[in-house]
Amino acid sequence: MATYESKAFVYLGRPQAMVPDTRSIECGPRDLVVQVLMCARCGTDRTIYRLGHPSVDPYAPVVLGHELVARIVEVGSQVGSLTGGIGYREGEVLPPEYLDFRPGERVTFQSRIARHRQGLMLIPRPIANLSFQIDGGYAQYMRVPETMIRSESVLRVPDNVSDEEACLVEPAACALESIFATPHPTGVDAQGRHLYRAGIRPGGNVCVIGSGTVSMIYATLACLEGAARVIMIVRTDSKRRLVRQVLGDKVAVYVSPSYAEAASPETLAVEERIVGDLSDLTDGYLFDDVVAACASPAAQRLMLTLCTREGYAVGACFGGTHQLVDAADLDVNHYRAAKTIGTSGCSTDCMKTILEWLASDQLDLRGFVSKQRFTLDDDPHEFFTTQADGLKPALFMAEAT
Repeated sequence: MATYESKAFVYLGRPQAMVPDTRSIECGPRDLVVQVLMCARCGTDRTIYRLGHPSVDPYAPVVLGHELVARIVEVGSQVGSLTGGIGYREGEVLPPEYLDFRPGERVTFQSRIARHRQGLMLIPRPIANLSFQIDGGYAQYMRVPETMIRSESVLRVPDNVSDEEACLVEPAACALESIFATPHPTGVDAQGRHLYRAGIRPGGNVCVIGSGTVSMIYATLACLEGAARVIMIVRTDSKRRLVRQVLGDKVAVYVSPSYAEAASPETLAVEERIVGDLSDLTDGYLFDDVVAACASPAAQRLMLTLCTREGYAVGACFGGTHQLVDAADLDVNHYRAAKTIGTSGCSTDCMKTILEWLASDQLDLRGFVSKQRFTLDDDPHEFFTTQADGLKPALFMAEAT
């Protein structure tokens, strides 16, 4: 059994306490050991670094990072016997072809080992979380324990999917999860019971508020899922140029005026002007699907004002702020014209779907990661605070010395 000396960024359980360290990792009989190739920074990791986190701090010191791609380097002698599924595979027998892990295979991971009911992930009281209770991917090597293997949280990456795309599978699946959870009505039954179809309204208008990697992933998926028109709201001309650079002419881009977050009369007047401009761009219709893909209370407030009054719309809060939205027109929700949903993580099924779409070239996420290359030799503070070039930053492990 080999010992792997692994450089890592280690979180010490309090705000801004992130240090470079070296850890010794061994492969137990029911473990895998993987060499991390690349790990992208999730917004949750940045929040943990800045503010701490009640679900993470008690388990510190811990290695964060769950948006990663890795290569298997060692397989425990008993891994093939871990046939009893848990979590996502509760009550099932894991097939031999899944458990037949081989050194050299590339893999990515479902980070939440969750309990499930009727096929749906239960958010509270998970069995474990990668990068919370289990050391994650901001390291050269990572031990994959039995719980991750038995929950089918280890997902093989097809050969024709690049490392950059593979480390975006988890955030892309989170965006897809919110799309697949959006309830658009298709009619009523004989009793008047509403009938719904999950997903983007085919042939409809979609608005994405935000300009970063997740925003552009959402816009790309909306196009793939059949939206007729996608408009992204960004704050600056440089952001407009970034969207054009990555997405080309797949989407339209609206540059909004700059304004404050708080719901002052001046702010609300600016938001009213934004709604008017976008109403003109959509012939007075506005949007069937609106997603706030940025951590901004103002974006959530704006989201509710952009839902069409001509039909039934859905607003998806993807920003993770979970803050109250003041001065919003809640009557739109009260009278059923719009619904709002949130997302927290993604299902394993959505991750598998993203991998299938990438492998079949239905989906292309090349160019969605920042070109600024960080390694474990860099200052952790710089990595966790950088705005990079407006896209998601990542650690490239092979470039560490």
